[in-house]
Amino acid sequence: MSKKVLTLWISLLLTVGVPVAVNAIEYRRIGQDYRSLAMGNTGIASANNSAALFYNPAAMANIFTWWVDLPFLQVSYSDDAAALYDMAQNGSFNLETQEDQINFMNDFIGQNPFIKLDTGANLFINLDKKGLTVAANYTYEAVLDIEVRNPSLPEINSFIRLDHIRQTGVSIPLGLGKLVLGVSYKVIERQELDFTYDLNNALANDDFPTLDENGVKGSGSGYDVGFLYRTATTSRIMIGGVWRKKISLKDATDIPEEYALGLSTLHSYGIFRLVTAMDWRDITNQQGSAGDKSINRRLHFGLELGILPLSKNTSWITLRSGYNQGYFATQPIESYNLGLSGVEIALGHSLILGYTKYIEETGEYAGQKPSPRTVIYLSLGF
Repeated sequence: MSKKVLTLWISLLLTVGVPVAVNAIEYRRIGQDYRSLAMGNTGIASANNSAALFYNPAAMANIFTWWVDLPFLQVSYSDDAAALYDMAQNGSFNLETQEDQINFMNDFIGQNPFIKLDTGANLFINLDKKGLTVAANYTYEAVLDIEVRNPSLPEINSFIRLDHIRQTGVSIPLGLGKLVLGVSYKVIERQELDFTYDLNNALANDDFPTLDENGVKGSGSGYDVGFLYRTATTSRIMIGGVWRKKISLKDATDIPEEYALGLSTLHSYGIFRLVTAMDWRDITNQQGSAGDKSINRRLHFGLELGILPLSKNTSWITLRSGYNQGYFATQPIESYNLGLSGVEIALGHSLILGYTKYIEETGEYAGQKPSPRTVIYLSLGF
């Protein structure tokens, strides 16, 4: 991705806001990475890459080497974001005047542009093959989510969030390493804006809200406690769990408490390596609206096929698929057929290129309001 293109993405994120207060989408998780999303957003037991701290600190025991991401860059965007990007690239994206605002409402009515940018660095230091690992993470995450709705009286429902996340963690094997305990500590600084701007506001020449002028700020800290149990079976079954302490962020949106469980298996067949994963997230139904309590929104399934393994963590080529929030991979929504949702090419830890397609549910229940999205990932490290 060129510097010019990246600048355009960042400009979009800093210019507008992100929608969602009235939507009942699954809680907005920080740090979701391309591998997990391609595998149905699993990772409680199966995480084995440099995003492991975001899923389960005990899963760091799945990393058997030192690993430094410096830097990593991940861009996520919805299908509806293409037109938004084209406007920015042509220099025509501007919501300062009444004419621009009304034209934007007319052009994007019924659409839901979404853009997310993650960048930063990760450090993992494996001290013992049984799973003693210490790690640190430094991440900036920016999210832009816009929905233009209501043809009779168009309105822009928007939400923008900027997070600065710092994490440290350790995984500690017990006995021979079958059971691993993990704990991580995180500090989050958050700035966000959530608003609705309609045609009446535009006609009245009301100022269009901006993050700097109208946003709220908050900061807080918390910790995760997790476990990983690794069996000695030929399928290498692993069972994981994590408890996340609620993080209060003052005027900004808090990060809720969560309990989650995961199951993973690993099969080796010569030059092929197959990983299966299942997660049950938000077991106590703390996230989402009152009508968003279905187990279908909380069950996640994933498959990963590595071809020509380079290490216990990477292969030359990796293919992935999964089930997330009621949707199988990225096949047409009405077909529900399992399909390919992610491809990765890796040269060890020195260069990783990832591409993921997945569907995010933005409605009240699974299957109501899907948002097809794409993730592009680049990591340089050692």
